[in-house]
Amino acid sequence: DATSSSARIRDNQRRSRMRRAELVESLQKRVQEHERQGVAATLEMQRAARKVAQDNMRLRALLVRHGVSNEQIEYFLRSPEESSTPDADPLSFQRPSVDVQHHASEKDRDASSCPAQSSYQTQNCSGLNISCEAAAAVIAGMRGDGDRDSIWASLGCRGQETCTVKNSTVFQIMDEG
Repeated sequence: DATSSSARIRDNQRRSRMRRAELVESLQKRVQEHERQGVAATLEMQRAARKVAQDNMRLRALLVRHGVSNEQIEYFLRSPEESSTPDADPLSFQRPSVDVQHHASEKDRDASSCPAQSSYQTQNCSGLNISCEAAAAVIAGMRGDGDRDSIWASLGCRGQETCTVKNSTVFQIMDEG
């Protein structure tokens, strides 16, 4: 009876080691897949950032070719969104109100919220930011889950507003995920 008990224990231990080895192998495969997806997402974001930077450079060149000075372009880009109508004179823009300036100074947060009812919209053309929608999709794809609400919350976005988030924040959340 003692030998059959010992044999049963050894058999249970062997099966346990096999299950553990299978689990470790499965987890290693998942980690490798997530790393591969992370690299692909990083490359995709870098390509998008390069395209945006190239488009901005070409659009600036086009504006200069049509007689718009670099100073006018910079002034226009720093001005509130409301004033950026196609036929507006770039030199006639007014300074943002104190309320709008306060909203703009809230850039301490990583997500720049751009509510539809606000006349101020944060512009980030440097390629260092990504829309919260795209960031949430990348993170959801990395995690393999569809809990977009918690992802939006971790990005610092409120509701389904249009906003952007720093790429570094997206990478940090993917690392934590």
